[in-house]
Amino acid sequence: MSTFGGIEIGKRALQTQQKSLDVTGHNIANANTEGYSRQRAIQQATQPHTMPGLSTSGTGAGQKGTGVEVDRIERMRDQFIDNRLRHEKHSLGEWSAKWDGLREIESIYNELEDGGLVESLNEFWNAFQELNNNPESMAVRSSVVQTSVNLTSHINQLDKELGEYREHIAEEVESNVEKVNYYTGQIADLNNQIRTIQADSSKSANDLMDRRDKLIDELSELADIKVTTDDLDQTNVSLDGSTLVQGSSAYNVEVLDDERIENVEYEHYAEDGDGNDSYTVPEQAFEVNGNPIDINGGEIKGQLDVKESVADQQINKLGDLARGLATEVNSIHEEGYDLNGDEGLEFFKFNADEFKASHLEVNEDIVEDPAKLAAARLKDEDGELITGDLDDDFLDEDGNLLDVGNGDNAMLIANLKDAGDKIGGTTFNDYWESEVSKLGLEIDQAQQFKDNQENLTQQLENKREEVSGVSIDEEMTEMIKFQHGYSAAGRLVSQMDEMFDHLIGMVR
Repeated sequence: MSTFGGIEIGKRALQTQQKSLDVTGHNIANANTEGYSRQRAIQQATQPHTMPGLSTSGTGAGQKGTGVEVDRIERMRDQFIDNRLRHEKHSLGEWSAKWDGLREIESIYNELEDGGLVESLNEFWNAFQELNNNPESMAVRSSVVQTSVNLTSHINQLDKELGEYREHIAEEVESNVEKVNYYTGQIADLNNQIRTIQADSSKSANDLMDRRDKLIDELSELADIKVTTDDLDQTNVSLDGSTLVQGSSAYNVEVLDDERIENVEYEHYAEDGDGNDSYTVPEQAFEVNGNPIDINGGEIKGQLDVKESVADQQINKLGDLARGLATEVNSIHEEGYDLNGDEGLEFFKFNADEFKASHLEVNEDIVEDPAKLAAARLKDEDGELITGDLDDDFLDEDGNLLDVGNGDNAMLIANLKDAGDKIGGTTFNDYWESEVSKLGLEIDQAQQFKDNQENLTQQLENKREEVSGVSIDEEMTEMIKFQHGYSAAGRLVSQMDEMFDHLIGMVR
């Protein structure tokens, strides 16, 4: 080894160990940085020189080593784990959103505490039972009216809160779509920076790749994206077959307004029980670059499912309950007679052509004058209930209707509580309790799936941490190794310097 060659080898060793120390220090500095991947300086021997000699040729035997260099700075990442983790995050985001949303519906119903709709129904039935016992009491009649108003107010409030929650979910969906578009824009920008940097084969955009991967992880929680990486380390992202990111280009997801989408039909029981009436609820739809897409995973999918569930509860279940209640009560009340002997009025008012729960209210005439409650079913002189048109046979000597003070009609309304064929083949109370129970089962299911996904995701996070995470103990060991290498290289340079001085002295 020549003196000058030895100094060059020592210099390269110093530079290589210093660069390796820098990488180790960078790891330690980012030990707590979210999304950071551990890096390693990969060392390799530099190109050797061929020793001159009579028997040597080309680069065969007789080569002399020229030292060491850092070939590349490698990012420790397992693409297989990344892909699995992102796939599971689709499901985690979806079930977490469902669980949160369904619990919000449950809180609106408030059925597990005092004040639920079933309690309001029971108070309504009990009020008419009391009217049956005291049909001529104005105090009882006023109580019936107030209890009925409370019931309609409860139904209307549920309808209002469900409607407001649907709007809130729609806003959250739009907000998450904006996040999707922000992330894809950032990914495209990072693709451009990474391509520019790595055009120089001696450079690696490791930190930028970490930032890009973190954005992809966050994006995967929102929607069921597909991710591929090409030979130029450009990450491409698609959703339902439509491109969101292609190299440095990004394409936005657009939320269509109500005028540009088809309405989804929801079925309702018809007033007469024959056939079905259809009502429509505007749903959110999406497109990318003019192409319609479906979002079938992630938080957005969970929110869409909850939104549909809310619409079903609001438009179908609550609406059917209110419609059925109004239809049955009205049919009985209109067959009865009030304290004045007049035929019963329509008890509940609602729009039969375009009915929603929030349209239900008690007839204002009855609210203003509880005497118009048709508590009685008139009886003839033989004690039989009067049906059909009245004639003079049912008038007393003074021309008044016979027995307008009984409470038979109120009893018939009160008995609706136990009528098992008025809505969905069951009672009004059981119908609603069944819906609340179904909601509880859906919440339990959502929590089970959410918990399972959290456990699976955490396991994959742990596996990725084993590959990509920074261990301070390991980095300190690496630091000591490179420090010793640096010290040894320094001693080599010093020794070569002494030899060089000695050589100069001999020349003099």
